[in-house]
Amino acid sequence: MRKVSMCLIAMLMLLFLSTNALSKIEIGYSPSKPKAGDTVKFYLNMTGNVSDVRLWIEECKGDQCFLPKILNMEQTGLGKYSAEYKLRNDTTLVHYKVNISFQNGSYVETGVQEFEVEPQVSMEDGKKKTPGFEVYGILISITISILISRGLSR
Repeated sequence: MRKVSMCLIAMLMLLFLSTNALSKIEIGYSPSKPKAGDTVKFYLNMTGNVSDVRLWIEECKGDQCFLPKILNMEQTGLGKYSAEYKLRNDTTLVHYKVNISFQNGSYVETGVQEFEVEPQVSMEDGKKKTPGFEVYGILISITISILISRGLSR
């Protein structure tokens, strides 16, 4: 009888600790196609008795990744959390995951997810794509030179 009760207690403890594994976790971010330098808002929707939620973010530029940052996510509603993060101006890829601590002491870490970041349009790129206004200056200079040379030759 004692062995049966011990097994029953052990099974109840495992069930109690595994209820957090049954929690549904949904992670998202907006805008869906962020540009370098934009502020990205991360969302977490889940069920369970949560005590702490943290967002882990790692930005990369090509093959080089920078040191990750950890942000506390604020509760915005029942089971809803959010955090905002401003991307670097040279970011091309972002890795992120969420670390969740439950009130019963258990801990869940989601898998690392990633999204690509569109490059920031710089002023130099914009100058290369627009027609050169210096052509107008050259044409005006040539026209004035011709008019002056005609005026002096008369």
